[in-house]
Formats: sequence, structure tokens, C-alpha cells
Amino acid sequence: MKNISTKYISIFSLFLLIGFTSCDAALEVDLPSNQLSSNTVYASDPTAEAAVNGIYQSMVTGFYYNQIHSILGQTSDELIRTNGIPTIYGTNEIPETDSSINGMWGELYKTIYNANNVIEGVSKSTTLNAVKSKQWIAEAKFLRAYAHFNLTNLWGNVPLVLTTNIDVSALLPQSSQEAVYTQIITDLTDASKDLPTDYKNYDEERIRATKWAAETLLARVNLYLGKWSEASAHASAVLSQTGTYELITDLSPTNSPFISDNDEAILQIPYFNVNYTYEGSSVFIDANTAAFLLRKGNALFETGDDRKTKWTRNITNAQGVFIGIAPTKYKNRFTSSPIERSTVFRLAELYLIRAEARVKLNDITGAQQDINAIRNRALLDNTTLTDPNQLLDLIALERQREFFAENGHRWLDLKRTGKLDETLSVLSDKIWKTTDSLYPIPEPAIRSNPFLNQNSGY
Repeated sequence: MKNISTKYISIFSLFLLIGFTSCDAALEVDLPSNQLSSNTVYASDPTAEAAVNGIYQSMVTGFYYNQIHSILGQTSDELIRTNGIPTIYGTNEIPETDSSINGMWGELYKTIYNANNVIEGVSKSTTLNAVKSKQWIAEAKFLRAYAHFNLTNLWGNVPLVLTTNIDVSALLPQSSQEAVYTQIITDLTDASKDLPTDYKNYDEERIRATKWAAETLLARVNLYLGKWSEASAHASAVLSQTGTYELITDLSPTNSPFISDNDEAILQIPYFNVNYTYEGSSVFIDANTAAFLLRKGNALFETGDDRKTKWTRNITNAQGVFIGIAPTKYKNRFTSSPIERSTVFRLAELYLIRAEARVKLNDITGAQQDINAIRNRALLDNTTLTDPNQLLDLIALERQREFFAENGHRWLDLKRTGKLDETLSVLSDKIWKTTDSLYPIPEPAIRSNPFLNQNSGY
């Protein structure tokens, strides 16, 4: 299994809630038919493995490689369009009929459906390798948790889907965020027990979940829930794996956290038979200019910050006048080198999670050490701050500098810290309402499920 994107080409999957039809494709294994029954898929280890790989490949879609960066970046105070033309995301005037929001909802539920299919199929099979079965179920639970995490953070109360029975799931009412988070923690705790602790089973490619991916998401979830001791403990569990993970230093186009299988990467998503990512090829940089600028521009960074030097580019207009800086974390545009992958989790997040938790736990020295690990990698001096509130402000700023244009961190950070209103209401180009903190549930989902209630403000 040198590369799951070449060895396994998707397995059939059904979409739910918004009217997608099922699809299927050939697997690179001998099968009796391209219309595979669940019994056939989960009768042998190779086809079951292909089904698990199919979950990951179902994530090579717009939400995971585009909208999680670009739409969440625009609805926050992070990204603006280079051409200056307002968008419904930048003004926070998203209608429930928007096709991108509809697609995001559907793609996340597609991941959940595929994960549920694996959980049910592997659990029922009597012919699969017992050790591998535990790992496959653990991977599926991890991916189900990650999809539910994104759903509840973007839409609030959402259907909690734990079955492939569409007669049940298509008419599910919304569950509270508390219930969704409870299931997320259950799934991740189960997954952490049975996931591998290294990448040996994956030919050292960091493209499938390990125990440390589950621990990373557990750290994030507990941070969001204000469970500081738990967040710190889960972050420390990953940070202690020094033989596997370390921060990438001496940043360069060929030495970055976005290169395939680098030491900072915890989980990455590979593409089909290519060495570049959609982030690098299309989302942030096009052939002549940039699609997005960082709203705060140079003011976001301290003098000498290597993240500005290595992860942004100056943009000028047609007359050669400087208009701002654009995110360029991913460098590969349709070429064979360097090999990059969409990066879901990386080690830097754990330092900043633990730093924040440590401040809340009054471990000021420990928090400073974690902050300095990130600042030093960026070639910045150690912080000398000791006041807890000032440290929390610095952590928020370092998160903004470290994760700009990356996986919606800024939008989610403003939400979880209750700072959306004060941050976005003062921006003149936004038509901000408090209810904009949640995206509209897509109109097709509302239409097909009478038990769904639209979020306030739409």
C-alpha cells in the first residue's frame, strides 16, 4: 500500500440528507461485480481495507481542500478577495440556498455515511482479521468524529448520524451540541485505544489516522469545551512522541509542515496520482496573482517573523502598486516537486492548545515554554509576559499567525472564545449579526427533512 490514492480508487458510497445519489467505482482488487454488496465488501481483508481507504478518498472534496480554508477565512476577519469584490461570505450574508454551503453539509455527511458503513460492515463480518478489524473500526470512528466536529461547529445543532439506515438518518431531528460533543468524545476515546501508534502499517505515509491523530482531536475538543486539564493531557500525549513528531525548522519551500510525510504532520490527505494540492494549485494562488489577501496584511506579523517571509507573498496590482500579502503555505502548482499534501493536523497546534490550557491552569512557566516553541520556530524572541490575560491574547495572536488560511482555525477560535461580535462588528465591509455565528442549514436539507429547524437569522 505505497500510495492509497493509486492503489485504491474509491468504493461505492451513498449520500444522505440532501439528495445525492449513490455511486460506485472499481477497486484494484478482484471483485465479482462493480456493484458490491456490503457482504461482499466485508468478506475479505483487501476489500474491507479498500472500504476504509474509501472514507479518506471521499474527503478529497471541496470542503476539505477548499472551503474549510477559504469560506471560513472569509467569514472571519482573516481573508479578503484580492479583486475587492464583496462576496456573500466576506459580508456574512450567506443565503440558505448557497451551493457551497450545501456542498459542505453534504460532503461532511458523506464522510459520516462512509464511516458508518465501515463500522457496521466490519462489526458484522465473521471472516475478517480480528486485529485489523479493530483498527478499521477505530479509523472510521475517528473520521466520523472529525466530520461531526466540523458540522456542529459550523451549524450548531445538527443530526447525529450513527447508522447507514437512510430511512432513519434522512428524518433525524437535530441533536444538541452537547449530545454531538458527547458522541465525538466517545468515538475518539474508542479510536485512540485501537489505532496504531506509528505509521508502519501505512508504509510510513502519514495519510491515515493513528492514535495520535485521535489524541490531537481530543485535545482540540476539550479545549473548545473548556476542559483545561484534559486538553493539556491529550496535547502532552502527542507532544511526548518525540521520536515521531517534531516542529519543522528552517522553513523553506522544500522543508515545511505541508510537505508529504514531514515530521510535523500528524494527518494529511493525499490526492489521486498527483504531487500537488488543491490549496497550492488553485485556492490561494493562481497563475498571475492571488485569490485572497490576508486582511491584516503585514500588521499581523512582528518584524522578522519567518512565517511572513516563507508563507506569504507580496501582491501588486496591474500598475505595480503593492496591495497586500497573500497566503502561500502550499507552494506546488501542478508540478511533481515538492510533493505536498493537504494537512489536517500538525504538531504546532498541540503546543498552542497546551499553552492555552496551561494559562487557564495557572502554569505560567509551562505556557511560556509552549508559546516560545512556536515563536522560536518563527525566529522570534521568547515571550516575557507573565500576566494570564496578556498571555491568552498572545496565544490567540500566535494562533492567528500560525494557522492563517488553514483549516478555518481563526473562525473557530473567534467563535469558541466568544469574540466574534466584538471582532467582526467593527469591520465596515461586513453586515454582521450575532446570528451569523452559525451558517444556514442548506435549503435542500430543510426541504427533505421536516424535522430540521433553520438556524436563527435565516
